Amino acid sequence: MHPIPNWTEQIKAATITGVIVFAACLLGILSRPMGHLAALWPANALLIGLFVRFPTLNNPCGWLGAIVAYVVAYVVTYPAADIMTGSNWSVSLLLTGGNLVCVVTGVLLFSWLDDEHRHLKHPLSVLYLALVASCSAAAAGVVGAIADPILSNASPLKGWAFWFVTELVNLMAVLPVMLSLPDLSGFRLNRRRTFKTYHINSGKILPICALLMSFTLGIIVGGPGAPVFPIPALLWCALSYDIFITSVLTLLYSGWVLISMSLGYLPISIVNMNSRPMLLSIRIGVSLLALAPLTVACVMAAREELLRQLKYIAEHDQLTGLLNRRAFNERASSLLIRLSEQKRPVAVLMLDIDKFKDVNDTYGHAGGDRVLVAFAHIASAGLRDVDMLGRIGGEEFAAILPGCGRKEAEMIAQRVRNKLANTPIDIGDSQQIPVTVSIGASFVHQAVPDIEALLLVADNALYRAKENGRNRVESDDVNEIKN
Repeated sequence: MHPIPNWTEQIKAATITGVIVFAACLLGILSRPMGHLAALWPANALLIGLFVRFPTLNNPCGWLGAIVAYVVAYVVTYPAADIMTGSNWSVSLLLTGGNLVCVVTGVLLFSWLDDEHRHLKHPLSVLYLALVASCSAAAAGVVGAIADPILSNASPLKGWAFWFVTELVNLMAVLPVMLSLPDLSGFRLNRRRTFKTYHINSGKILPICALLMSFTLGIIVGGPGAPVFPIPALLWCALSYDIFITSVLTLLYSGWVLISMSLGYLPISIVNMNSRPMLLSIRIGVSLLALAPLTVACVMAAREELLRQLKYIAEHDQLTGLLNRRAFNERASSLLIRLSEQKRPVAVLMLDIDKFKDVNDTYGHAGGDRVLVAFAHIASAGLRDVDMLGRIGGEEFAAILPGCGRKEAEMIAQRVRNKLANTPIDIGDSQQIPVTVSIGASFVHQAVPDIEALLLVADNALYRAKENGRNRVESDDVNEIKN
């Protein structure tokens, strides 16, 4: 039996693609100077990006919605917007065919790339983007070789070249924004927390201010060099922002150049707007200039990811994934300083797996490693989200519990102890063994910025738990010991 199609999802896909494509077509048509093709045509790149980033839209209804939007946009708007070609169904269908050939080629080529390239997360991703954009634009140019002789009496070769370059600049301007679009599926908005923690970093605003100033300077000064005035500012932005923000700014740059020239805001364009070679030169130049900030942003993103991975490796235990001793102490010290300033209580747990040496001797180090990993999961699950857990030795772990008094700390420690005692650990080869843990707790009514003192008191309580038979929790009040 064939699965019953989800018509709600199909209609949703058709509606989303139709509305976005139609709006993009209108935007493109509005960017055209009278008697000329669109200065910026974002519809094709937006549709490719939608199908690549949101595969659920890439279905027959999604394509149908896009086709209808293309045709309707041409039929409805061309009589008012285009005095050169007028409006007729054959022209609309021909132009729609060129758009679809471009989109089909782009979606197919992106499907062959890895996710990291589709999301512009590799230093070579911009190269792959340029190749896909070139192939898609070349495919659209084939339709242009047929359409241009009909629309403007140009030769097929000139028609191919003009359509190729026009599609290329649009794809290079818009596609990076769609491909680097942040994933908001796991986003949860907490308005109160957002507004409390939000602050403006003046250093982050300066690159955008420089970019806006370079836009303005280009219009004021004009001349052949005006389009490249913003490039240093764009490179500064690429060094300061992530790939998505850089892509948006690059789109603004490309749109600024293309639309400003077509409308005469950049003086270089006033005399030569009717020259196809001039248009081709401008659009190729914009496409190539856009590569620089995008490449820098991709390299910076890859660098940041590498540094993040190295930082994670330096701070975490490779076996359990918990904080290692150095990272735990550093973060605990910072946390204690904040708690001390807030005059809040805090508790520290020292956890030691009972008779762990016997486990290693009996079941080997592989069995011991399984016990450590299992305990890390159980202990993490038993703590609160605000608590911090780290592995500070072979079978020794430590946890800091902000805001906890003696009763709550003992309750949390008992929860971890009971869970481990009641959970046989799988050590492989269908063997399960019982494991227990002894826990020592220290707590203080008002936090002090001294993690070593708290750990020492908890360690003494742990030693007492071991002496009293293991698999138990012992606790001490730091203030009482000092007194």
